[in-house]
Amino acid sequence: MKIQKTSTLFDKGLYRIVENPFEENAAVEILEGEYKGLVYQYGQVSFEDGEPQINFQRTIRKIPEDQDLDNLMKDESLNNLMGDILVELIQEQIRKENERDSTERTD
Repeated sequence: MKIQKTSTLFDKGLYRIVENPFEENAAVEILEGEYKGLVYQYGQVSFEDGEPQINFQRTIRKIPEDQDLDNLMKDESLNNLMGDILVELIQEQIRKENERDSTERTD
């Protein structure tokens, strides 16, 4: 039986991964909605023991013209969106690692 993958924010075109030749880590660019044009990078990520909560640092690299950095840093909706994207990115990384491990075992 084939498992149907749920539609992700990436699949919906909400964001994309962008690289900067002067930065070691890639960044995320928001492509749609209120935060369109925002580019940011994740810093340290941690999980709370026994809690369904993820903590992360972020650095905003590009601010949309109609936004203000201070307001963006305090914006709970943006923080939640960044958290949702981070969870999605982690899940995708785990999926890729599991596929690689599965392929290596069958070789």
